[in-house]
Amino acid sequence: RPSAAGGAAPPLPTPCSVEQALRYHADVRAPAPKGLLLMLADACSDGASSARLRHLASPAGKEEYAAHISRDGRGVAELLDDFPSCSPPWSSLLELCPKLTPRYYTISSSPASDPHRAHLTVKVLREPRRGAEARIKEGVCSTQLEGLPAGAPAYVFVRPSFFTLPADPAAPIVMVGPGTGIAPFRAFLRELSTAAVPRPGHVRLYFGCRRPEEDYLYEGELAEHLRSGALSSLRVAFSRSQAQKVYVQHLVAADGAELWGMLQRDAHFYICGGTAMGRDVVGALQRAVAAHGQMSDAAAEGYVKELQAKGRLMQELWS
Repeated sequence: RPSAAGGAAPPLPTPCSVEQALRYHADVRAPAPKGLLLMLADACSDGASSARLRHLASPAGKEEYAAHISRDGRGVAELLDDFPSCSPPWSSLLELCPKLTPRYYTISSSPASDPHRAHLTVKVLREPRRGAEARIKEGVCSTQLEGLPAGAPAYVFVRPSFFTLPADPAAPIVMVGPGTGIAPFRAFLRELSTAAVPRPGHVRLYFGCRRPEEDYLYEGELAEHLRSGALSSLRVAFSRSQAQKVYVQHLVAADGAELWGMLQRDAHFYICGGTAMGRDVVGALQRAVAAHGQMSDAAAEGYVKELQAKGRLMQELWS
């Protein structure tokens, strides 16, 4: 919060213990910025360690910084282990350490079906780093959630979502959510499953995963939604179950004529997942509009942009 004198917000809430600062506010595993390296160099009693840190922060050490710090993901916690002679003052360390930013997850439940709980669909990030496969990248939040015992508290907050069901129950709903991108659409389906009267508009889900026996999330629930009529059709792309990889964007392209017909009936199109997937799905949809709406590429692009402007094409994407 800004000070009464109109200055910048303090880096930490006050009062704040060292434990609170490190646990909830400082990202000690984020790649260390060069200003932090210079401060650590000043705090080293060993000359060689100080020189090494200064070199990494210098123009001459640009390539080494990119590899050793940025690519390898070395944060202040690891650097303090690597350079044991370094004893930085707490105030400087907390000021220069990257701040821990929120991790956003889409709620995958509906208050209509789960009035006292909020569900999350989270992939635990633990994988080799790109370009440094010997080092493992671990998600800050997902691994913390993984380690929490049942009943343990977690610090969370809720913000509004712009994903909402169409006001017209006859409007078709098209949802594209591979992997954990299924989260908001599970919420939609749980909402629709509680309706006293089935929705007349067609409800379609495109889901994608590697193999049905490996990561087919909510397979049983989706089958039940199909039986109950909450879900009209389900299209699933298993990318590793055959020689040629198949993704959700390929299914969207194959269904172009049918999707164009739905758009003519005021369909609402939702996409959730990775940015590259979202870009490919929008591209497939745009090509379908051009082919089946008999439009030029420029006109199809304008049509898709108009869908976005009207709130009929909504995306929630992450990199």
